[in-house]
Amino acid sequence: MPIKYAEITIIINTEKESMSNYFNRLLLSNENKTTDNDTIIILFDDGIISDVKKEYNTTLHSPIKMGPSSLSRYFPLPIYFEIKDKDKNETFFSKTPTVDCNGELRLNSKPIFDNNKKHTTTTKEPSVYNSIFERGNKQVLAIVKIKSSKDKPRFLLAYDDEYFKKESIICFVNNIFSITL
Repeated sequence: MPIKYAEITIIINTEKESMSNYFNRLLLSNENKTTDNDTIIILFDDGIISDVKKEYNTTLHSPIKMGPSSLSRYFPLPIYFEIKDKDKNETFFSKTPTVDCNGELRLNSKPIFDNNKKHTTTTKEPSVYNSIFERGNKQVLAIVKIKSSKDKPRFLLAYDDEYFKKESIICFVNNIFSITL
């Protein structure tokens, strides 16, 4: 099935931000999990806009079960996650990043973003949320942070619509950006 794309924007509510999140974000340049005061917007490539927290909390039953997080503090995302649906149950495993000569973690997201012009024209940034999930050896879901401000981080998302409906993408995004870092 074809790969679909979306752009994620997180709007951090700086007026209701805790002191520890503020300190982490501005002074240490650390990424924080989102809170109930923050807004996560997904702009799907077909023009549909979703307010993740509003839709997740009011209309969606989460079909996603997150597996245990990696033990690495540099990659705190789940090792795997499952989609439990009435039609099928699927498990997706995170691709392990490689370490380059500078000690930076690297993931090659070019294959899944092959047909996405924004991926080739925007500057990518390091992020603990940068991830690729696979089914077998096939990349089926990826998140990459792109150049953005600290109070409005932006990400590109690629997903295989054979495995993911928009509702499961909304649940996944809510779960990933709510992980304690």
